[in-house]
Amino acid sequence: MISAGRTLILAFRLGWQLETNWARPWLFILYMFVKPICGSLVLVCMYYAARAAVPGRVPPEYLPFLYISNAVYSLVGLVMFGLSYAVIRDREHYRMLKYIYISPCDFRLYIAGRGLARMVEGVVSAAVTIAVGLAVFAEMRQEWRLDAGWLAVFAALGVGVLWASGLMLAGMCLNLTRQGMFLSEGVAGLVYLLSGVLYPISILPTWLQGVALVLPTTWWVEGMRRALLGPLPEPLQSPLSAWSTAEVAGLLAITTAVLLGVAGIVWRWCERRAWRRGLLEENAGV
Repeated sequence: MISAGRTLILAFRLGWQLETNWARPWLFILYMFVKPICGSLVLVCMYYAARAAVPGRVPPEYLPFLYISNAVYSLVGLVMFGLSYAVIRDREHYRMLKYIYISPCDFRLYIAGRGLARMVEGVVSAAVTIAVGLAVFAEMRQEWRLDAGWLAVFAALGVGVLWASGLMLAGMCLNLTRQGMFLSEGVAGLVYLLSGVLYPISILPTWLQGVALVLPTTWWVEGMRRALLGPLPEPLQSPLSAWSTAEVAGLLAITTAVLLGVAGIVWRWCERRAWRRGLLEENAGV
């Protein structure tokens, strides 16, 4: 059996090469800078368009809220859904998943290593996006309230939340040979809608607010916003505003511990079921 450290390193290197498509380093670095910035600028243009359409009704604090939330959420997309996409990619595109499974390495650690490559990409993208926002937009600089301690706490909790959630999605994708990609995309859209990324969850219908409060990503995005911007002004407050930062971190820590335990159980069950039914080698030809 290959050691855990070596499995993680090899899976990370493979994942990084696949993400870069074996491109030259300078070209991929340029891509990592341009892609997240352009994506965030689309939202910035929407903000200025809304402010011009209804003068005085869009608070200036909304731009930092929107910009930071979107930058942070890029980690959710890259890590959480990157783990499930690794299963789809290896099975559907390269048709190598069954060979990796029977190789002398821990299959779960291999998937984790693939997710680690996406996490590095996400951290760099988020950091670049935030740095550009601080340099270009005065509203960002006015609302910037970095708390390095809480940032480290929520970043560590985020790794656990995103890895556990991604592992469960990856396990489900092992058992979906034709709808795995749609599952990942559907869950990604739902989480983006309900996690308070584009707007405070207080504007959602009451029953949807309850659903949003159940999602750990809602609490994590809120914690990251507080670590970078401090408490939100009144127009942007939500039901989470009644909780102190320490309470948000405590609840998120409990949720992370529970998720990690549940993720291990779900993964083992999904992995064994997929192996028994021969789903590791079955593909839809996409």
